[in-house]
Amino acid sequence: HQSNVRHICRSSAAASGAMDRILLERLGIGWKDSVSEANEKRMKEYDRQLEEALDYVEEYNKYWETARELDLQAMLEKRRLYEKGFVTEDGKTQLAVSIRICEPLRRLFAEAREEVLRSLTEEPAADVERSPVWVPDFAHIQDEDLHVTVCIPSLWREPNVGPAHDAYNREVAKALHTIAADHEAFVLEVDRLVLTKDGSLLALFRAVGATDGKVVPVHDILSDRGSDTLDPMTSLRSDVLYVFLEKKLSHIQRQNELDLAQVHEHPHLLRQATIVKTVGGSAHGYIHCSLCRLAVAPELTKRPVDWKAIHRVCRSWTAKLAGRRMAVRDFTLSEMTGLGQGRNKNPFDQARWLEEIQLKQTTGPLAQRSWLRSLLPCFP
Repeated sequence: HQSNVRHICRSSAAASGAMDRILLERLGIGWKDSVSEANEKRMKEYDRQLEEALDYVEEYNKYWETARELDLQAMLEKRRLYEKGFVTEDGKTQLAVSIRICEPLRRLFAEAREEVLRSLTEEPAADVERSPVWVPDFAHIQDEDLHVTVCIPSLWREPNVGPAHDAYNREVAKALHTIAADHEAFVLEVDRLVLTKDGSLLALFRAVGATDGKVVPVHDILSDRGSDTLDPMTSLRSDVLYVFLEKKLSHIQRQNELDLAQVHEHPHLLRQATIVKTVGGSAHGYIHCSLCRLAVAPELTKRPVDWKAIHRVCRSWTAKLAGRRMAVRDFTLSEMTGLGQGRNKNPFDQARWLEEIQLKQTTGPLAQRSWLRSLLPCFP
């Protein structure tokens, strides 16, 4: 079914299979979670982040009430430091596995972002030195490149143009094509729009699924957010993770390769494998699309920002967006350069190399609506 971890493990001996499952448990990735279980975890994390952002408003306002005379030079230095967080050093590249946001959801996300930016400031905002509230162009991703990150499976690396570099990319693509062939296309549903405490404007998703693993009538296929079937997004992340470890494709922060036996015996090595880094601070299945990152920390602006106004816009757009669904029929493996719009947050613009990888569509909830696919590419 959805879990290719089971598919990969089945050819191993029973002891080896048990080890593989223990490995995934140690990663903190709920690879066996149902849609219902994974969504419950997601909601708790989303609620926590929203509560943290709302509580921060009072802390932020108190800062400005007690703030001393503005130090423009110190603020400019902070802005320059903020910009460095988007810069890739020495022309390095990095592999990313991502799901593109398609229409009409992409257009709606772009409209939501523009309304948030208007509520932030109506003044010219791109000048790093003069703008009272600075909204740098590089801090948001262009509409056509909005995406959900599945995982980042490699460190930033030197862009060696030799055959070994390209061969590695092909090997990774081949491995991901293999797991995708057994992983059914699935559906994500928007949960909310939120501005987090650190200034990240995020669209957050949950998964939906059938009521069980059997084929059910079309009108019931995507009706259950509390499905007991395997969560497709967590399963996909687990599959990518497993194949990188099993095929020894993971680039890690040490000289020697990482293999499953070493990970099993020394769990601390998991932290050294870049692919294990969580997305959005949650290994259990956090699903988000970053619309932009706002430089709204008090040390980055010349005047206070109305956080309450931004949260009101987010609530309004949550009401418009919640429940909208997006079909996920493929994902993209890209070698990102960090040189395009959105800098190192954009895996597509000015990518050195990329490949689209199709998910299985002969079975599962999306297979039964193939006649609609040609009319509405994002229609579930």
